[in-house]
Amino acid sequence: MQGVVYTPNLTHSNVYYQRQLGNYNLCIQEMGTDKPPTMCLWHEGIAHRGSVEVASCLLKWVQASFSPLVDAKERKLILYSDRYCGQNNNWRILNLMALLVSRRYFTEVQQKFMVSGHSFLPCDRSFRKKKKNLCSSTLYTPSDVVDMTLGARQQQPFNVLEMKCQDFRQLPDTTLRRPPGFLITSMMWMKVTASDPWCVHTKGSHSLYEGWKTCLVTKPRKNGPPPLPSFATSYARAYEDPVPIKKEKHRDLMTMLMYMPAEAQAFYEALECEE
Repeated sequence: MQGVVYTPNLTHSNVYYQRQLGNYNLCIQEMGTDKPPTMCLWHEGIAHRGSVEVASCLLKWVQASFSPLVDAKERKLILYSDRYCGQNNNWRILNLMALLVSRRYFTEVQQKFMVSGHSFLPCDRSFRKKKKNLCSSTLYTPSDVVDMTLGARQQQPFNVLEMKCQDFRQLPDTTLRRPPGFLITSMMWMKVTASDPWCVHTKGSHSLYEGWKTCLVTKPRKNGPPPLPSFATSYARAYEDPVPIKKEKHRDLMTMLMYMPAEAQAFYEALECEE
C-alpha cells in the first residue's frame, strides 16, 4: 500500500498542525503485461487498512479481471508483496488464495515476499509517479485524490477502483487449519494448488533448488482423505455503516471548513463522528 494521503492538503498556517482525513491506496500491477496498474482507493470514513481491506481489494480485482475456469483449463496467479503482517503476510490472505482456487479462478496461487531493503516492486514506481503529481495538486476531498490519480500519467492512465463500504467483506482467516509450529511470517514463498487443495506448500527462500515443504491445512481423517476446505459462497459485509471519524479529528476538520469550497464543506459535514 502507498503511504497515507491526507485531505484537505491545505497550507494555511492555522491548519498546519491539525488532523486531516486519511486516504488509502492499494496498488495492483500485472507484471509482464501492458495493462495499467489498478489503484484501489478509499478513505478512513469507509474502512480501515488491515488484512480485511487488502483481501477485499484483491477479491474485487480478481472478480473484475477474470472469469472462473471451465473444463480442464489452467491459470496461475503469483502475488509479490512486502511482508507487512497486518496487511499482506497473514492467514486471511492465505485463506483468500485457497478461496480463489476453490472458486476456480485459478488452478494455482502463489505468494512471494520481498526481502526488506533488497527488493523493489513495480508499484513503488507507480507510487512515485503519483507522489510527484501530489506535490502540485490541491486536494480538498477524496474525490480530488481520485482525479489526481487518474491524471498522474498521460499515457496509460491508472485504472481506479473506488472501494465502497459494501465492497469490504469479512473474508475468512480460520477456514484453513493452522498446523502446530507453522509460522506463516517465516515463509518466503507459499502456494496453494487445485491438485492438492488439502495442503499449503512453503519455502523459506526464493531458491528454485530448495524443495517445497507440505503442511496439511484441513482436519485429518482416520480413514480416507481429509475434507476439502469449505468456503462460503458469500461473506457478510465488514462494515454495515460508514466508519466514524475520531472526535478530535472531526473537530479539526470542522475548523478547516472556512478554507474550503462549498462542495468540500458538504462532504466533511456529512462524515460520521464518534460520540
